[in-house]
Amino acid sequence: MIINQWYVAAESNEITAGTPKKVRMLGLDFALFRDSAGQVSCLSDVCVHRGASLGEGRMTSAGCVECPYHGWQFDGAGSVVRIPSLPADLPVPKRARVDSYPVQELYGWVWVFLGDLPEAERPPLPEFPEYHDSANWRTIRGDFTWDGNYARIVENGLDFAHAPFVHPSFGDRDRAEIHDFTLEQDAWSARAKVTYIPPLPRGVWKMVRKERTPVEARPGFHLSGSTMRLDVWLTQTWQMVIFDVNTPIDETRTITRWIMARSFFRQPLFDGDSRKRTLKIFEQDKVIVEKICPEIVPTDLREELSVKSDGLMNAYRAKRRELIERGWAIDVEAMRAHVDGKRALVIGSPLRREEDGRNFVLKTIPLVPAKSSAPAQEAA
Repeated sequence: MIINQWYVAAESNEITAGTPKKVRMLGLDFALFRDSAGQVSCLSDVCVHRGASLGEGRMTSAGCVECPYHGWQFDGAGSVVRIPSLPADLPVPKRARVDSYPVQELYGWVWVFLGDLPEAERPPLPEFPEYHDSANWRTIRGDFTWDGNYARIVENGLDFAHAPFVHPSFGDRDRAEIHDFTLEQDAWSARAKVTYIPPLPRGVWKMVRKERTPVEARPGFHLSGSTMRLDVWLTQTWQMVIFDVNTPIDETRTITRWIMARSFFRQPLFDGDSRKRTLKIFEQDKVIVEKICPEIVPTDLREELSVKSDGLMNAYRAKRRELIERGWAIDVEAMRAHVDGKRALVIGSPLRREEDGRNFVLKTIPLVPAKSSAPAQEAA
């Protein structure tokens, strides 16, 4: 698991002005809440007083989250603004604060930056223009939980060679060759363009697609949100997009939040069938992904044999390795030894970095040293 990245913490409509929400990401807990002005904040969940969960607290009329144990009130910046047991003539201690993380709302999701980079150095969020084009696209959304590592799940979405064997409706196992494909990359993302031979069309597809007509697909990823995007042109004019973000609950559990957009059959009455087909794809993948060994993606490409058709997955591994070598990977084994009922740790926030850690009580999580050896990096 890697810090200094954007992760989707919740659906926007899950965060209301009246109640905070506790969420787990990267093996740690966070408190999300929306103030009276509609602004969402994300704080480290652990109260620095006696360790209670802020996400289990309540909201005050001033838009602060109140600790359920002793009533300490935290604003969106993570600072305590009131301690009920403290006489009014005494100031709130400077160290009465928790880490607060940058938040953006986009595509109906709450994105949280879990790291300490200043704003100018943070990666961008992925683009999804179809989401805003309701005149030409119909979208549906949902979520799916896996007992699997998030990087394995992202890779699965980038692996176009598995479709004929795991998704019979997408590919023909007797014509599974992947010929030359193009790969486009930038600093934070990569996409490929491939064509494949689909199975014989059935049902309504017999009327809109000729037998054995090649289908064009463009799978790709963006490091922000551990995003996977798949564009499929079922015909020359019928396009489908599956856009999903993959948030590690912890090292071996992941929640995928997905949006499916289609340029055809845009009436609501077709939503049920689209949802059924999308979830069927996830269920078919789940059978395979949850049994992959090892669970964690190796950072050394030599530990698994790759072929030419694995080019997009290898691009994802290479970019992810760059982040690990910057020293952004969580040392999961060390964190587990500290956290399991022994110590509360947090991901360092931008303000903590700006102040060089002054006036913060809780310690930050252990990270794998920059350019560390491969065995240690596998903890990411």
